[in-house]
Formats: sequence, structure tokens, C-alpha cells
Amino acid sequence: MRRLVAMLMGALALVGVPAALGVVGGAPADPNTGDHVVALLEVGADDGRAGQYCTGTLVDPQWVVTAAHCAYGLRPEQVQVAAGKQALATITADDRYAVDAIAVYPRYDPRRWGHDIALLHLARPVPPSIHPAVEKYQRGPRASYASDGWVSGWGASVEAPTGSPVLMTGRISISTPAECRSLGAPWGTICGTLPFSSEPAACWGDSGGPLEGGGVLVGIVSFGPEGCDNSAPTAYTHVGTYASWLDWVRAGGDPRVSLPEVTSVTARQVPGTRWTRLTMRWCQSGGVGHRVVTRFKSAHGNYGWHFSRAQSRTMRGRCGGYAVEHRHAHRLGETLTVYADVRDATTGMRYFSTYPVRLRIR
Repeated sequence: MRRLVAMLMGALALVGVPAALGVVGGAPADPNTGDHVVALLEVGADDGRAGQYCTGTLVDPQWVVTAAHCAYGLRPEQVQVAAGKQALATITADDRYAVDAIAVYPRYDPRRWGHDIALLHLARPVPPSIHPAVEKYQRGPRASYASDGWVSGWGASVEAPTGSPVLMTGRISISTPAECRSLGAPWGTICGTLPFSSEPAACWGDSGGPLEGGGVLVGIVSFGPEGCDNSAPTAYTHVGTYASWLDWVRAGGDPRVSLPEVTSVTARQVPGTRWTRLTMRWCQSGGVGHRVVTRFKSAHGNYGWHFSRAQSRTMRGRCGGYAVEHRHAHRLGETLTVYADVRDATTGMRYFSTYPVRLRIR
């Protein structure tokens, strides 16, 4: 399994950006905290240190959030979760939890960046002494972002090139999705660790581990510089963007249904008027018969909501389009700032663009 994950990460590296990434420049975690951080182990590896290949976070007594590339293509019987132990050598049979279900975000593609999130369901719940008292992951794609946070994992470091024997953690800077996107990162991603700084960085084996800020789980270690240095930021899957999918799956919903994701927004002047016609395209996997409601928030001087009134239906594996007339005076060639909002009224899942689209009216 370690080889499989390495192959997936290696394939990503071929795209031109090094692949997913203990914590280089970090320090051992406080022994009184961090029980919600878990190690993903290969089944059959008696030694916890040798078997650890990824990291995850308990968000419920029986649910673990991790990176999709840590679970993609694997069967539940191939993975175990070690909970409640920060030193891998002290993991016993009682600390190992069997996995009976794996849910990988349906639009994840190992050949491309993005959508790097998955859920593992444990066959038995962890005891209250291990699981945090309250659910603590960021909710909503527009949730506020902490300016800094803590990344944790058992990955490689300068002192432990084959992986750390104890849970490591380090404090890093967190960027906004807009800042991260400007660096070429995909939608639903935030970045951490300032380039060419002395801040810690995630590394191999930290993949799937938590980035926590403001007391909640904000991100999941996804990919970063191959040398685990600060030549570029580390990319983290933004948990808030996918929170409604996490809630949907944990409540028993079909994990093959994705968020209704916006793929494009355009603005054109309505002939003979100064109104603007806004058109949005969105895609959703597994949304057969689901009602999808669209609305826009645009800015030209002052902000104001403009709601669509109708609903449309998705097709499995297909994309849909929706257009509304924005009845505010605009001139040809002017620039409009638009936020797009799409909600699946059937599942409650919602996409709201985490950065504005600036459009020139044509």
C-alpha cells in the first residue's frame, strides 16, 4: 500500500508540481493533545512505524477525514487506523481500528490536482477518552480563515528521513483561497507555509493530516514541494468547501453525489438594454433528479444579491447551465465582480465560489 500511495503521488509529480507530502522544522506534539490525529496503517504490518503511510483526523467516534490520495483504489480491509497513540512504536492491537467503509470524493481524479478529500468509517467507535468532545471542522465554503495554524503528522523530516516515530506539529501561516489560487492551486485549496521562510513544512507521510486554525480543522495536507522545503507553499484541501459533502456522507447519504461545482461564469449585455445576462455552468456527479438552485452576488459600486427564481435538474455525470438577467445598469466593457452560489436543494450540499470572478461585460 505504501508503494501504491507513492505511485499516486509520483504520478502527480509528473504534472509539473511535486506531489503530496514529520513535519519538517516542527516539534513533538504536546502529549496531552492531538489524540484526534490518527495514523493510517497498512493491514498486516505488525510494526506501527513501518506500517504508517498517511495521517488523518477523527471528526466523530467512527469517522476519519483524510486525503483522497491516501484512500483511492483501496479496499476497507487494506487499511487500519491507529488512534490515541502519538508514538507509533507503542501501538497495540487494541489501538488499531478496522475500517469498514471508504468514501472518496466522487470528482477526485489521481491524474489531476484538487478534490483531495476522503472519509474512512471505523468498524467500532473510539472511546470518549480519545475522541474530541465536540465536532471541530470548519463549516461552509465562505467560513473565515485563520491567519495561521498547526499542521501535524508522522511524516519524514530532516531528523527522521523515513518518517517520524512520534507525532510532530508545527505552526505555519495560512493563505486565503484567492491567494492560493493565484499561485496556480486548484479550487477548494488553501496554502500554508510562506515561501522561503523558516516556517515548518509538511512532508511524505503527513498526507491527509490536519491543518488546524482557530480551534477547528481547516485543511488536509494534499501536496507540496517534493523536497519538503519552503521553495513553495504546501497545498491543503479546504475542509470548509467540502463540509456539506462530509455532513451528507456521515448522515448516510450516497458518497457518489458531489457538490454542484461551478465551472464557469460569464457576463454579457442584454441587447438593447443596459442589463447584464449572467450565465453559470455547474457540474455534479450522481445528482440525478436533484433540484439545484442558483444565485449570484455581484458588485458594481455596491454589493447586492440577485436571486434566480427557477430550479433546474442535473444529469448523472453531466454539467448544467443556468442564466439570469441582472437588472442593474451596466455599460459594455465595464467590469463586474461576481460570486456564484449553487445549492442542491435535495441533499443540502452547497457550493459558493471562495473567490470572486471578475468579468468584463461583452
